[in-house]
Amino acid sequence: MTDRLLEWISYRASGRIDDLPVELLPENRPYRILDDLAVLGHVEIEPDYRWRVAPPVLAAIGDENEGNTRAVLCGARTRGLMDRLTRACRSHGGEILITPQTKRPDCVLVAASSTSEICAIAAASALNWQRDAAFTLLASLPVIAQWPRTPCQMVAGKVEDVHRFSKSKLLWAASSLEEAQQAVRGLFRIKRDWNSIVLLKEGRESQSEIDMAAGRLAVAAGVRKLHVDLKSRSLRIPIALKPPTLVSRALALCSGMLPEVAREKRELIFRGVSSRIAPLAVSVLGLRVA
Repeated sequence: MTDRLLEWISYRASGRIDDLPVELLPENRPYRILDDLAVLGHVEIEPDYRWRVAPPVLAAIGDENEGNTRAVLCGARTRGLMDRLTRACRSHGGEILITPQTKRPDCVLVAASSTSEICAIAAASALNWQRDAAFTLLASLPVIAQWPRTPCQMVAGKVEDVHRFSKSKLLWAASSLEEAQQAVRGLFRIKRDWNSIVLLKEGRESQSEIDMAAGRLAVAAGVRKLHVDLKSRSLRIPIALKPPTLVSRALALCSGMLPEVAREKRELIFRGVSSRIAPLAVSVLGLRVA
């Protein structure tokens, strides 16, 4: 069903979250679906939860020195595009590999015997080609300690509820506006009458709006909660510390798939993370390897 949703989004090009057709949503969680589509590189999410489809691209999977003989199809996906890609693979010795993802669009990989063949397939399909996609994106991102934030005034007046993110428990706990106002450091989620705001306190009189995922990681800086297994090429991180969308996208581009959810351990598992990507990911995330 989400393959049909991705096709609908590809033709629509842009819109708001409440534009998504209910009959094509696999679950009543449109925000979650859009987030996953953004992690997969199909859409870009803009302020006020507006979205726009990303241009179609073949993004290389694997390290540069491994030959880059596979690439994942990201961005817009229409029937016409898939027909062109199929014809191009037949003409240039490529193969399309499709892996289902539960309640999310299929992962479409193009495999060939060399990078030059995949480049030829991309050109014949009128697709952009992104070399060394995961490493290139991750290397272009700031570390979490320097993640963009916007200084602002402290919230005052009536609020509906306030929660504070706990570094020790890695969860949101009930708090108060007074605690947020007096805190020297911490991350607070404050719900007002008309919207919610996430504030990172970096001093009693210093606070900034920040992406919630980046804020959680900023608070958890130095925590020994990151697991890297180079043998299985995997990176595990607590669900509570799910990275910002662009970091998650870079890690997802290591395999072309969304991270697996290990519910018992409450972890996300990114696959395909190589010895070249892992140190960069650790540096960006700001966590310590367990």
